[in-house]
Amino acid sequence: MPTNVSVDYALAQQEFLKARTSAEKLAALKKMISTAPKHKSAEKLNAQLKRRLADLKKDIIKEKKSGKGKSFSIRKEGAATVVFLGVAGSNKTKVFCELSGTNYKKDNDYAPEMRMIRFENVWLQGIDLPAIYAGFAGSPQAGQIFDLIRTADFLVFVCKSGPELDLMINELAKKDFEINSKPYVYINFIDDAEEFKKNIWQSLKKIRVQTKTRGIVAEKPLVLKEGATVRELAETVHKDFVRKFRHAKVWGPSARFAGQQVGLEHELKDNDVIEIFMK
Repeated sequence: MPTNVSVDYALAQQEFLKARTSAEKLAALKKMISTAPKHKSAEKLNAQLKRRLADLKKDIIKEKKSGKGKSFSIRKEGAATVVFLGVAGSNKTKVFCELSGTNYKKDNDYAPEMRMIRFENVWLQGIDLPAIYAGFAGSPQAGQIFDLIRTADFLVFVCKSGPELDLMINELAKKDFEINSKPYVYINFIDDAEEFKKNIWQSLKKIRVQTKTRGIVAEKPLVLKEGATVRELAETVHKDFVRKFRHAKVWGPSARFAGQQVGLEHELKDNDVIEIFMK
């Protein structure tokens, strides 16, 4: 996405990502098109938006004709969203259950299933999508499924062969989804669930930082982008933490020694613990 989009476009995009129904997505997408930049470097963006609008309109018509006008919505939860894709018989749901520590029988070919995946001290949102097949991109539910894929943070392709992977990538391409736009992996089975979750976390380029208050470390960490500073963490907690900031103390990988005193521009690392002192 161009970096010089307007605030109105950014707000419309957020509306689109949060939309629960096809009608809400349609309204938000129209706003995105009307507020998108019109200069030459934005031609590709505008073309993609118009294709997405056309696809969404077709999906709505197909839903009405097929009697599948129902819609589903999965709100983003946890530190990141991981979606699982696979063809029928690919072990996709088995892998999903191993990672989420659950056991369920996927008996609905239309709707995805959501389960939370625990990795150390954070939760990842896992979504098991319906099986992908040749022609899936033209199906009534494809619009909503592809929206989940677009808004996910990490993709897991579960497949037994190269042709299975090629089939899924081809279906994604039909909806203008570029496979290299997100971190992903393709597998068939899980050797070590914890190690696999660790690899996902490292690929997400995020860090966990726990806050400390009066000697007590918060159990739930704050999740920030890799390279975040003390300032960015403070702004996440409350704007007063920056305005009244005096100094901070850090324990963990980014500290030269336990309890190192640092300023707002100190770069934090995964599994740091920080205590902020204010004036």
